Amino acid sequence: MKKLWLLGLLVVVLLAGAALFDPRALVVGYLRGESFFQGRPTTYWRRALIERDPARSVRAVASLKEGGSSAVPVLVELLRDDGDAARASARLKAAEVLGKIGPEAEPAVPSLLVALKDGDPLLRAVAIRALGEIGQGAREVVPALIEQFETDDRLDAARALSRFGPEAGPAVAALARLLKDPAADVRWNAARTLGLIGEAGAPAVPALVAALRDEDADVREHAAESLGQIGTQDKEAIARLTAALKDKSERVRRDAVRSLGQIGPAARSAVPSVRALRKDPVKRVREAADTALQRIDPSAGTSQRRRR
Repeated sequence: MKKLWLLGLLVVVLLAGAALFDPRALVVGYLRGESFFQGRPTTYWRRALIERDPARSVRAVASLKEGGSSAVPVLVELLRDDGDAARASARLKAAEVLGKIGPEAEPAVPSLLVALKDGDPLLRAVAIRALGEIGQGAREVVPALIEQFETDDRLDAARALSRFGPEAGPAVAALARLLKDPAADVRWNAARTLGLIGEAGAPAVPALVAALRDEDADVREHAAESLGQIGTQDKEAIARLTAALKDKSERVRRDAVRSLGQIGPAARSAVPSVRALRKDPVKRVREAADTALQRIDPSAGTSQRRRR
């Protein structure tokens, strides 16, 4: 028993000495079995990230980011930290850095998914953004992000899903429901993400068509854009896009006519309205109309140019 007591005392002394005489925390790191990056353990990087000197903290963040996959084990350990406010700050910075590393941080995805259920709302938001920036592990990540639609984190989740493109197909129905969310920024991000999903977003076409009547111009703009990205040939969608060519917002008019161009010959019924838009007071709208006309009916565009 006495030997165990002495051994414990020795460990305490070593740890105390390490804190005073080992600025790199090597002894502490080895004793705790921590991961190392650039020859320094997790404890060192925790201290560096929460350093009172902003310049040193910024340098630590930059080093970890530049380290890419080599820094991930340390960042994951920091992310799993729990305790006082200082550790909470390190967790946040670790999650942010993992997102900045991008796809190379894929091994951190399971830990970031755990963070989605954390009691700290700021950490949850940062973890969601990081999962989107990493853009890997769609099979596990997409369902987890869909679950966030029932929380206050739904905006960040909709944005994160946009990074997965067609792999976010399972989220189409839930995103379509978000088009009726009370918050306009949630609605337009949901519309935008549906477009980035592409053809797999087709089941949401009726909801996007309805969104063309939204009171918010950003929602109408992204709904119009997404209908073209999905490539629908739905008659109601074409009719509503044609009506949107008279929208008071120039961005809505531009994206509506672009989408009609993407739909192509199937949007031939819109030709008179597209042709009229070539006289729009906004140059970029006129240019978009000209391009769209060529895609919908090249002969109509050719004859118009000849008359000029």
